[in-house]
Amino acid sequence: MIGAQLLFAFMAAGTRVCGRHLPWQEVCASRFVVGAITAYVAARVGGESLRITRVGEAWWRSVFGTVSAAGTFFLYASPALAIGDVTTLLATAPLFVALLSAPVLGERIHKSAAIALACGFAGIALVAKPSFSSAGHLVAIGTATAITSAIAHVSLRRIGPSESSEAIVFHFACLGSTVMLLACIPVWRTPSAADGLALAITGLFGGLGQLALTRAYAADHAAPVSALGYSGVVFARALAAPLFREIPSVAQALGSLFVIASGIALAFGKLAFDRLRRGGMRASPPSR
Repeated sequence: MIGAQLLFAFMAAGTRVCGRHLPWQEVCASRFVVGAITAYVAARVGGESLRITRVGEAWWRSVFGTVSAAGTFFLYASPALAIGDVTTLLATAPLFVALLSAPVLGERIHKSAAIALACGFAGIALVAKPSFSSAGHLVAIGTATAITSAIAHVSLRRIGPSESSEAIVFHFACLGSTVMLLACIPVWRTPSAADGLALAITGLFGGLGQLALTRAYAADHAAPVSALGYSGVVFARALAAPLFREIPSVAQALGSLFVIASGIALAFGKLAFDRLRRGGMRASPPSR
C-alpha cells in the first residue's frame, strides 16, 4: 500500500504537469489506457488469468472506481487547489472505508477507531479551511470523490481475495478507458511529443500503483490497509514543495499531521491496545 501511494504521488505530479497543456479528460483517459496495457502485460508475464468470476461485484467496483478516478484527475489538473490539499482531501477515503467495512464487510472496527476518525476529520477541516472562500466547490468535489473511492475500495476488498489483481485492474481500466475516451471527444487537443511522453509515464505510474493497491486489499482487512494510504499525503507534499513551490501553511501542515495520525491509529491502534491489555493482565497479581 505504501508503494502504491508513492506511485500515485508521482502520478499526481505528472497530472498537474500534463494538465497545464491538455484537458484533464485526456490525462485521465491516458491513465486508464496505459493502466489496461500494464495489467495485461503483467498478467501475461505472471501467468495470471484476466477472467472475472464475480462479474456483478467487479462492475460495482469498476463503476465507482471510474467516477472516483474522474474526480481525482479533475482535482489534480486544477491549479485552484494545491496538489497537497487535493491529496489530503482524497485521503479521507480511508475514513469512509472504516465506516463502511463493518456493515458491508462484517469486519469489526475497534473502539479506538472513533478517535482516529475524529482526528482525521479535524485534520481535513484544517487543510480545507483556507480554500473554502476561493475553491469551495473543489473541496466538495474532493469529499464526494473520497466517498466514491471508499465504496470502490470496499468492493475491491469483497472480490480481491477471489480474483487476480491483474483481472480486476484490467476490467476497471477497460471501463475507465471507454468512458474517458468518450469524454475526450468534445475537448480533444492533440498532445505534443513531450506531452505524449508525460502522459505515458503518468499512466504507467497510475497502472502500477493500481496493481499494488489491488494486491494490498486482497491481503488484509480493508480498514487497516486503507489507513496506510495516508502515506500518500506525505509523498504528495514532499513532491509538491520542490516541483510546484507549494509550501503548506502552519494550519495545513498541522491538518496533514492530524490526517496521518488518524491513519496510523486506524492501522495499528487495535494492535497496540491489545498488546497493552495483555501486558497489563500479565502484570496483575493472581487472584486468591
